[in-house]
Amino acid sequence: MNIKMKKKLLIVNQHFATGGIKKSLDNLLSILLEQYEVRVLFISGSTKQFENKYPNVLISSPFILTSVLSSLKDLKEMDWFIVRLFLKIIGLLIGKCIGMEKTINSIIKISRKLGDYDCAISYSHDNWFENGNFFGGSNEFVLKKVNAKKKIAWIHGELDTIGLNKERLFKTYKSFNEVITVSKACKNQFESLSNGIIKCQCIYNLLNIEDIKNKLQNIRYSESNSIFRIVTVARLSKIAKRVDKINEIAKLLRDKGYNFKWIVVGGGSEYESCINICKEYGLESMVYYVGNQENPYTYIKESDLFVLVSDTEAMPVVIQEALIIGTPVVTTNFSAAYESVIDGKNGFIVKKDIQSIYEKVVYCMEHKEQLKEFRKYMQKNQINNEKTIIEIKNIIG
Repeated sequence: MNIKMKKKLLIVNQHFATGGIKKSLDNLLSILLEQYEVRVLFISGSTKQFENKYPNVLISSPFILTSVLSSLKDLKEMDWFIVRLFLKIIGLLIGKCIGMEKTINSIIKISRKLGDYDCAISYSHDNWFENGNFFGGSNEFVLKKVNAKKKIAWIHGELDTIGLNKERLFKTYKSFNEVITVSKACKNQFESLSNGIIKCQCIYNLLNIEDIKNKLQNIRYSESNSIFRIVTVARLSKIAKRVDKINEIAKLLRDKGYNFKWIVVGGGSEYESCINICKEYGLESMVYYVGNQENPYTYIKESDLFVLVSDTEAMPVVIQEALIIGTPVVTTNFSAAYESVIDGKNGFIVKKDIQSIYEKVVYCMEHKEQLKEFRKYMQKNQINNEKTIIEIKNIIG
């Protein structure tokens, strides 16, 4: 009797903190663990949450690399805090002299080698910033420190946003067997920048549809005649997510006399700043910052409208989740928005400025009958994962 061995798969990711990549990785693992022998390695951040959720999947992170890349808050949760803090300070000082990318690559060079795997995936892209800073390393780690028959790189961001230019593209991705983007817009950007020399494939993020439905078993949407309920789920960041717009839009709504409640789910670097501005504007009874939530779907389900205010997105999982739940969407017009929202059918796509978003939210408040039509459309045209699951299994092999 022949017993077929599971293929060995390694996933290297930046961290397991809040954000779309974390959720996307969670959804991916729910499929991969059924068919493959999966191991996961993080190059920064605390891994306690991941270990509790996925026993016997985690590989211990490279000590020096995680010490340099992790935040002070995360370092405090790790063993050998003083030693790690010393290494981080040294790493930052060296980074100021030779640049953080060279520093990270040098640390990876002296890290232990891993193998052998049938497939290794770098699941988080690198980020190059205008000020010369760099945050990443999973691509370099997979290329230089993993023995694998196939190596795959995932890109979860728009190329301009992550700072990927032509030189960096060829240097980073020429040695991978496959490059995956999470939207057709990002695929077009990538192949245009590479002049078609390096091809890539678009595979949409997996969605844990069963989990969403289970968490909403006893939740029903009912329209309120007294108050209009808005929800945003996002990492609270100014750089791409532009959550600073929410207080400005809410102030305009309040000043025009609209009766609304806007719940903002998510944590991040701008969490305290958003709360402070909310208080400064006197919006505490209208805008609620509730932080990260284990079950954000309840907030989406109970709302009349989901609003995304980002300046840039690759393919936000949260929009897909809102559409699965059946909540109409207003989103800004980043390139990939048109791949999920059908303008005038299940939501609206608007310009990225505060006034345009405000005007469309007001339109939704004043045209609730159209939102009912959107809900009917979503009920008839439900999202599924079938194509994405096939594509992922085919590319891993």
